[in-house]
Amino acid sequence: MADASTSRPIQLEDFRPVRLEEIQGQDQVVARLRQLAEGVRTGRIVPPNLLFHGPPGVGKTTAARAFAREVLGPDFLNSYYQLRASDDRSLSVVTKGIIPLSRRPPSRTAPFRIFFFDEADSLEPAVQSALRPAMEEGTGSTVFILACNELGLLSEPMQSRCITLAFTPIGPAEMRQVVLQAMAHLPAPLPPGTVELIVDRARGIPRNAVKLVLEAHALAGPALEAYES
Repeated sequence: MADASTSRPIQLEDFRPVRLEEIQGQDQVVARLRQLAEGVRTGRIVPPNLLFHGPPGVGKTTAARAFAREVLGPDFLNSYYQLRASDDRSLSVVTKGIIPLSRRPPSRTAPFRIFFFDEADSLEPAVQSALRPAMEEGTGSTVFILACNELGLLSEPMQSRCITLAFTPIGPAEMRQVVLQAMAHLPAPLPPGTVELIVDRARGIPRNAVKLVLEAHALAGPALEAYES
């Protein structure tokens, strides 16, 4: 459980799984990523570009970060770049910053660097076109991971340069594990029956479940009944 003496409020990010094996309900995706990670560790491969798709909140960003930690090891902080939809991902930034960096040798002892584009389906068509040559080069210095909610908004050439992994809403058994893992971070237990209520209300989306755990913790349970995910 969390240290009740800490002065920092509990945040959503505190509940994010760190390792691939902590991710619930995406067994096929995790198995494939672990195979790729093993290939990196043994020096057999540089992973291909990856495309994660599925509804919001099912673990695409979590999986990208966990995979990056596994393959980059101590170089994670200096070799993993996450570009959110709220970041500047303009054509100028991509062509003058990201693409030149992707062509340089990796930092320090990293086997390669990783660029993760969250919500890649929101990238402008011109940006997608500009990224394509860098994704095609296969220099071994950079791996691109794209995450999207709508595959149809990504160009076919970009999709064809990636291995596509599908993320789906998870089942009740896996969702219970998500809720129990989240509750383990709280300084005090939640009221009886809260787990099943959250499992039902989360509708297969782990992010919904974690938000509900936080809300139940903040409100001591009663207002949870009125929550609509």
